[in-house]
Amino acid sequence: MALVLDHQSADVDDQAQALSGWQQRYEQLGRGRFRGSARQVVMADGTVLRESTNRQLREQIRPPSDCLVLAIPLSVAPGSVFAGRPLDGDALMVISGHEEYELVAAGELDLLALSVDRRRLGGMLAPEEIEWLARAERQRRWALAPDTAGAVRSQLLAVCSAAGRCAPGAVIDIENEPALIGATLAHTVALAMSDGGADRGAVGIPRRADSRLRVVKRAIEFIRANLQEDIGIPEICAAACASRRSLQYCFEEFLHTTPQAYLRALRLNEARRRLKQPGDQPITLLACAMGFSSASHFTRHYKLMFNELPSQTQRRRTRDA
Repeated sequence: MALVLDHQSADVDDQAQALSGWQQRYEQLGRGRFRGSARQVVMADGTVLRESTNRQLREQIRPPSDCLVLAIPLSVAPGSVFAGRPLDGDALMVISGHEEYELVAAGELDLLALSVDRRRLGGMLAPEEIEWLARAERQRRWALAPDTAGAVRSQLLAVCSAAGRCAPGAVIDIENEPALIGATLAHTVALAMSDGGADRGAVGIPRRADSRLRVVKRAIEFIRANLQEDIGIPEICAAACASRRSLQYCFEEFLHTTPQAYLRALRLNEARRRLKQPGDQPITLLACAMGFSSASHFTRHYKLMFNELPSQTQRRRTRDA
C-alpha cells in the first residue's frame, strides 16, 4: 500500500515544510504571487515525489539523514543553479541526507525525485551500481544525454501518475508496489551509468597527437599510483584533465583499448605478480585489494586474461620454488 500526500501553498515558508522529514529553508527572490505544490507517493522502501514552484527562489535543502535522493527537472528556468553548478533539464541531482545543498531557481521549477532508504541499497542494486552511486553522490550533479534524461523523467512520472487523483492522506493500492521503488532505482541508475555524462560539456578531444598522448600518460600515471584505491573513470578523467569522450578516444588511439579495460588489466597484472610472490595470500582478499567486487568476478577476468585460474598460478609458483 502507498500513502499519497498532496500539498498546495501560496507561501514559501509553508512550501519549505511540504516534504516530510526534510530540513528546508526557502527565500523568494522574484516578484509576484508565489504558488507551490508537492506530491509524495510514500511506499515501504522509499518515496517518489514531485515539487513545483513558480518564482525565483533560493532553497537550502537537506533530506532525511538516512535517505539518498535522485532528482531531475521536469522543467527548469535558464540560469538555475544546483550546488554551485548550472542546473538544466538534463541534470540528474544526487542528494545525500548527510549534507545541506543550495539550489537557486531562476524562475519556474518542476522537479521529480526518488528518495530511498540508503540502508536498503544493498538489496536493490548490484555492487557496481552501488559503486557508481557513491561516485555520483560525490559529484552531486550528473549530466545526462537528452534521451536518457527523458527516460528517467518518464519512469518517475509513471509512478506519480499511478497514484491518480485522490484525496490528501489517501492510502492506495499500487500494482507491484513492494518491488516498485527498487525497480525504479535500479532502472534510473542503469540509465545514468550507460550514459556516463558526469563531464558532459567538458573540453573536446585535443587536436595535436602529442597533446592526446599526454592525456594517456597522465591517466596511466594516476592509475598506476592508485591501483588499490576506489577509482573509476570520473577520477581518471579529472587526473588526465580530459572529458570522458576525450579519454576514451585517446586510449583507443594509442593503446587500442578502453580506460576501463586498461584499469582492469593493470589490476590483474599486479594481482598476478603478487600471486607469484612467496606466501599464500587468500584470493578473496587479493580480489578485494585489487578493486574487484567478488572473488568470482576476479577469477573470471583473471582466467580470461591469463588462460589459467589464480589458484593455478599459486600452485605453479610453489612447484617452481
